[in-house]
Amino acid sequence: MAVRLGELLLREKRITPVQLQEAMAHQRSSGGRLGLCLVKLGLVKDDEITQVLSRQYGVPAIALGSFELDPAIVGLVPVETAVKYLVIPVARSGSALTLAMADPTNVFAMDDIKFMTGLQIEPVVASEMALREAIARYYGRAAAAGGATASSDAVTRALEDLSGEEGLELVGNSEPADASTLEGQDIEAPVIRLVNALMLSAIHRGASDIHLEP
Repeated sequence: MAVRLGELLLREKRITPVQLQEAMAHQRSSGGRLGLCLVKLGLVKDDEITQVLSRQYGVPAIALGSFELDPAIVGLVPVETAVKYLVIPVARSGSALTLAMADPTNVFAMDDIKFMTGLQIEPVVASEMALREAIARYYGRAAAAGGATASSDAVTRALEDLSGEEGLELVGNSEPADASTLEGQDIEAPVIRLVNALMLSAIHRGASDIHLEP
């Protein structure tokens, strides 16, 4: 997506080769998508990128800030999936789900969400900034209501505590634990705090299982 976007913007003379190299250098040092790097550097406007992608791929563009989304529609896609692919559902008509995407060529995202929802995916293009704001707005409410944000922060802090730990001790405990028990524990070992934080986050989110990846 990053290289294709750069080529598209060059072809339409929205940026110069020097500006593209500057944005790519910023991306390498700071991370993130190329489009957002271009916008942050003031080299191109967010809506310009959206319009270029819309014309190139023949996919309609949408201004997410102009719509009030239905939480029931948004809830068809889990927050983790929305963040992973930078997408958000905007409408449903019968068996078709209109999905706002930063990258309308991401067939993996569309296939994943099609399998997840059982609906046919109809992509529309939205700016990356608008998508991030919409995800924070609509999914942020649910996370705050369920306490998921606080527990996610606890996971992050526990992971930070683990950095640099050389000796890790596995402590077994056959006693069942609920959310109140996990929240009330004050255990020093970082790895134990990490596991407790992960479990607490899963409980708040109503997860059926937990998957860890390196």
